[in-house]
Amino acid sequence: MALDDINNSTEILPNTELMVESYYHFGSAAGAIKRMLQYSEEGVYFVIGNYFVDNIKYTGSVGKVFDIAQLSASVSSPILSNDREYPYFSRLAPPATGQSKVIRETILNFASIQGPRGWDRCAIISTTDPYGVGLSEDFIEVMNEQDEIEIATYQQFIYLGEIDGTKADVQVELREIQDSKARIIVALIVGGYEDLIIDANEFGLVGDSFVWFVGDSISGNFLYNEEAIALSRGLLGTFQYIPEGHKERQYFDDLWLRSDPTIYYGAGETVSPYYYLTYDMVLTSAILIEELDKQGLLDSEEVIPGRVWTNELRKLSVNGTSGLIEFNSIGDRVQPASGSFYDPDTRTWKEYAFYDDVQGYNKIRDVIWHSGTNEIPDLDIREAFHYWSCHDGKKMFDPTGKSISLHTPDGSDIDDIDEDYHCDQFIDCKNLSDESNDCASNYTVLFIVFGCITGFMILVCILLIGLVIVYGLILKYRRLRVASPTFLLILLVSTIIGYSSVYAWFGKPHPVACGFQPWILGLSTISMIAALCAKNFRIWRIFRYQNVKQRISDLDLLVLWFAMILPSLVILVVWTIVSTPTATMEDSGGEEHYVCTTGGFTGKPGGLIFFFILVGYIAIVLMFGVILSILTRKVPTMFNESKLLAISIYNLVFFGCVIIPVVMVITPINPYAAWILRTIAILYGFTATLILQFAPPVIGIFLIDKGKNVRVFKSHINSARFKESSSPDSILSMS
Repeated sequence: MALDDINNSTEILPNTELMVESYYHFGSAAGAIKRMLQYSEEGVYFVIGNYFVDNIKYTGSVGKVFDIAQLSASVSSPILSNDREYPYFSRLAPPATGQSKVIRETILNFASIQGPRGWDRCAIISTTDPYGVGLSEDFIEVMNEQDEIEIATYQQFIYLGEIDGTKADVQVELREIQDSKARIIVALIVGGYEDLIIDANEFGLVGDSFVWFVGDSISGNFLYNEEAIALSRGLLGTFQYIPEGHKERQYFDDLWLRSDPTIYYGAGETVSPYYYLTYDMVLTSAILIEELDKQGLLDSEEVIPGRVWTNELRKLSVNGTSGLIEFNSIGDRVQPASGSFYDPDTRTWKEYAFYDDVQGYNKIRDVIWHSGTNEIPDLDIREAFHYWSCHDGKKMFDPTGKSISLHTPDGSDIDDIDEDYHCDQFIDCKNLSDESNDCASNYTVLFIVFGCITGFMILVCILLIGLVIVYGLILKYRRLRVASPTFLLILLVSTIIGYSSVYAWFGKPHPVACGFQPWILGLSTISMIAALCAKNFRIWRIFRYQNVKQRISDLDLLVLWFAMILPSLVILVVWTIVSTPTATMEDSGGEEHYVCTTGGFTGKPGGLIFFFILVGYIAIVLMFGVILSILTRKVPTMFNESKLLAISIYNLVFFGCVIIPVVMVITPINPYAAWILRTIAILYGFTATLILQFAPPVIGIFLIDKGKNVRVFKSHINSARFKESSSPDSILSMS
């Protein structure tokens, strides 16, 4: 039977009246079951119609019991793709899984062009009926097949519009969508779209930077509210793909536009895609009847069971107004899904693409978006923010929230950083601008001040090295010879290295600088203390046996000095290998900062453990020096350098006990103050020792001796016996 035959025929097909009645008057679930029972009693085993899944759930299930085949024009709910539950149900609409996929592929397609930011999150709002819930669950399942798009929120509301005309209250649901920051909103609703889009606009969820999708229950119907129509420009809908341009569709369109609207409601106006499906339902049924008639089944007195109707229906291949009509083994139509956009000017839906698993995503035309252009919406909307420019040295503003890419402070030469890094007392910019410009604490000024002081003290040490070499080693001045020039030089070199350690804490943290900090400060400190202890040890050995002439060479003491240095070297080597000091991002006070910390195999607290091991060893060496100072406390003033050594050692012990705990406590609270205290401690510790060890010989040579090499010093010697056995010359001969 051809399309012309259907339109021009006045013949009433068998049971046509009942078939048409079933399409319009199934009504409630109870009514649907009652009507199916009536059909069974009347010997009707094939019915057509019903738009809504609510009723088809019952009629399709009851059809299995009563052996009644059913063909629906439009129901797309995925729950009906169950041949065990609905074995005699077939439909001209493919399951909505295709609609979910076309939404997914549309999002991925535009994300690949525009960029993923903003296109990677979507919100779902649905009605609580089987249509809305079924499509939403299917959509979520389809989205879970890949992880490029996040479901930011899923909201539901009860729609009662078809029952009592009550407007749904969606304030809570829209607020949740607003809070989710999603720019893609998928409304899988059976109705109530016009009220929903108007309410959404009041929440600021409609505009050029939002993309809305709706399912076939909305895109297959018309909009009437003028405000909703205006807000729906660029609204994207899904439906099964209905190709354009083929003769069956053109024939129907021409016929529809020429028809009398007083006879056919809506004729002469825009065609809804549901009109094609409804027409094709009748056309397919007629062709099915014709096929059964050819087989002689209609002439038989026997009833044609629903099983036969179903089997023959699913074998058909019909060219309908909605395209080629073919069914799979479970009664679902095999056809791609399409995406369309709403044009409020013509009040029509225009297909922009279609998709199926075989052909993939196929573009038909450009989308005209809410902006009225085909320019893809920029969904990457971010809050404006202030930031700090390291290169410009000032706070700046990004009104778009995305023109500037903020850097983290762990880069070598970063520029734009979060404004919270400005004046936070952690150095994040290479040029120190974040802690110097417009800040109460100015690192630059203090770096200059402490740098100059440190440089001056290093210069003093270099001059003192020259003094020791000239007056102690070349001219052999007795005052310097008694003080042991070799160990004075070790002391000076250690002090220079100790002063240099100040610069390891200058500027922004760096892995190399962080790695050198324990080496240059730790070794210089232990070297200085070991030199003091070695000198004290020589005096103790000489005056322990006053009547015995002894020779304790510098080489002997160098061995003792190195023996005291060696454990610290081992500690530092193991520390560097196992818990390597480095610089990395670390949380401090709720903010991430680039600071010196522990890396290597252990991470934190490995570095802290090695630090205390090193400090513990230094404390042991200091205690050794304290004991030697006590043992040499009665040595005559003439030779009692040990008193100055003791003062130096006591000073270092006291200062270490006070400064180390204070700096460790203050560093996480106020790194600026901790840096000042640490720098002062380094300068003080080495400078105090320098003054105590070099002030007496320098003053003696240039002020007391007037530059002469005096061989006997003015002193108060309490013991004549000691005077005979321990003269300056004898001491020097021992050394």
